[in-house]
Amino acid sequence: MTSFSTNIKSILTRRLVFIVGLMMLGTLATSACAVQESNTYPVETFSEMHYSQAFKSQEPPRLAPPANSVVFKTAGDSSQTYNVPDKQERTYDPAIAGNLYRVNCSVCHGVSGLGDGKAVRHITSSSSFYATKEGTPYKSPPNLVDSAASRLNQREVMYSFISGWNGPVMPEFGKLLAEEDIRDIVNYIFDDTTGLSQ
Repeated sequence: MTSFSTNIKSILTRRLVFIVGLMMLGTLATSACAVQESNTYPVETFSEMHYSQAFKSQEPPRLAPPANSVVFKTAGDSSQTYNVPDKQERTYDPAIAGNLYRVNCSVCHGVSGLGDGKAVRHITSSSSFYATKEGTPYKSPPNLVDSAASRLNQREVMYSFISGWNGPVMPEFGKLLAEEDIRDIVNYIFDDTTGLSQ
């Protein structure tokens, strides 16, 4: 009886070792496929063969260039080349410019540009995020009519001010609007017949 139980015990032990060995081998085999080689994704089952130079046979045939083609040829003198303008402008239309100003600027600077827009009470509030973070409320948006007449009295200065960074509240419109749109807004601010400066 003792030899029978010892025999069963050894058979079960061998089977258990065999099963555990198979499980370890299976785990090793599946994890070896997921090792990153030189690919885009951190875990892949197969490497992307079409990125390898060794698999050009799988690419479609390449067309040869025309016999007399050259990589680059000069266009001649400067009068024959295309000149990119220094600034992107269009013909000023007060209706388009006024609408651009109304949509993008009037909420802070007001419909007439006096710095009395609907968002002023929130910007200058002592309970605003800026005030709680900095300890003092943010200053009121400037009067654009006065700014155009005094400190920002040149259109290029006003353009650079609107399109660039000018404080934590006013967005950089150079990243939001086309250059022509910003120039239309500047022209609308300086317009003394149908714009803000009338």
